[in-house]
Amino acid sequence: MLLMDKKVIRFLARMGARGSLGQALFDYAADDNDFFAVSADLAHASGYDRIIKNYPERFVDVGIAEQNLIGVSGGLAKSGIPVVATTWAMFASARVADQVRNFMGYMQLNIKLVGMDSGLIQSRFSYSHANPPDISIMRAIPGIVILSPCDGIEIYKAVYAAMKFKGPVYIRLTGGDLLPIIHRDSDFEFKIGKAITIKEGDDVVFISCGTILSNVLKAADMLENMNISVKIIDMHTISPLDIDILDEISNCKLLVTVEEHLLQGGLGSAIAEYYIQKKIRPQQLMLGVNNIYTQPGTINFVQEKMGLLPEQIVVAVKGKLNII
Repeated sequence: MLLMDKKVIRFLARMGARGSLGQALFDYAADDNDFFAVSADLAHASGYDRIIKNYPERFVDVGIAEQNLIGVSGGLAKSGIPVVATTWAMFASARVADQVRNFMGYMQLNIKLVGMDSGLIQSRFSYSHANPPDISIMRAIPGIVILSPCDGIEIYKAVYAAMKFKGPVYIRLTGGDLLPIIHRDSDFEFKIGKAITIKEGDDVVFISCGTILSNVLKAADMLENMNISVKIIDMHTISPLDIDILDEISNCKLLVTVEEHLLQGGLGSAIAEYYIQKKIRPQQLMLGVNNIYTQPGTINFVQEKMGLLPEQIVVAVKGKLNII
């Protein structure tokens, strides 16, 4: 495992989401851990190059056959050795939902399925690749842990945590070849099911996951300049949610969830489902993609169309608080 410091944080940010994944898996193998790395014709894109070169016996390529990806991974996982399976997030969720339901949900096999380039980063390829409903699909299958790390260092730690966890995990990677740096100090514990508070505040609480957290940080700075105190929570685990922290913030003035995902079935929806059972719950504003197919274009273009740029988040919060 890498010695964590500020240089490593910058190094992983420059590697991008898939590069950070590959680095984590290569280091995990170098630490003398057993696992299989399986890909649907995306070995290079998955950051598997050094694994193939140094540990060829660990690698299996099933070709462009995502459903077979899960089937083969399930067979390998029956050996008791964890399996990391990678493909694009749209294919890892919508295309293979039945196989995921059977092998990961019902059979609880030790598969770590990685959905690469989730969220809006693939928007230039239009609806076939962009904004997959991966959170909602995975949440609908009982027994699957869902992780959505926000930057390179958190991806690295999430991979290690997932590999040590015995059972099925879906890792949702967002962002492109250059990641924002959310965690500027590497000395934080990544624990499945326990959210991380990035910033303390009293008035508005933001809960987000993935690289869209960088927009939330910028929006928070703007709101702080307006004397609105902001708390930011990195809810990197979407299933199971950290209900302890949700109980702690139930009296806040406004809870804002921000995500690069459909509002239906996503992070905000999961939180609303929890609070609806409670007598004390905050007013909630959910920002994301509202039941439409996003237009093709750059990620900034699509984020603007969805109201997810920092200044748009600020406007939405002020509107909810009735601040002119």
